[in-house]
Amino acid sequence: MKIALLPTLLILFISCSQSNTKIEQNEPQAKVCKSVKANTTQEIGVKGMVCQMGCGGSIRKALKETCAVERVEVNYIDSLEEQVIKVHYDRDQIAPRQMLRVLAGLNDHQFTVRTVGSPQALK
Repeated sequence: MKIALLPTLLILFISCSQSNTKIEQNEPQAKVCKSVKANTTQEIGVKGMVCQMGCGGSIRKALKETCAVERVEVNYIDSLEEQVIKVHYDRDQIAPRQMLRVLAGLNDHQFTVRTVGSPQALK
């Protein structure tokens, strides 16, 4: 009985460890971008944010994954329906309308976005 139990446990252990490896291999890899040097800022109005950490983090991550955004300033104020974020980006790599498209598609289209003012060149 003990002799049959050992091979069964060994097979079970091997199959479990192999299935975990496959899952890890299928996980999406974080996009690696070269350093971005911002030359422009754009303020964007965002409706639908419910917190700074979760929503702000999603917004930062999505914009930085474009490899054209250096920094995103999110100052969440709970009493406001529309938050204003400030995006520091390379205008030669992305346009404001492209950033709006990225943000509008986040979290199953949770956010309504618009540009606030015109892009401002950095000195």
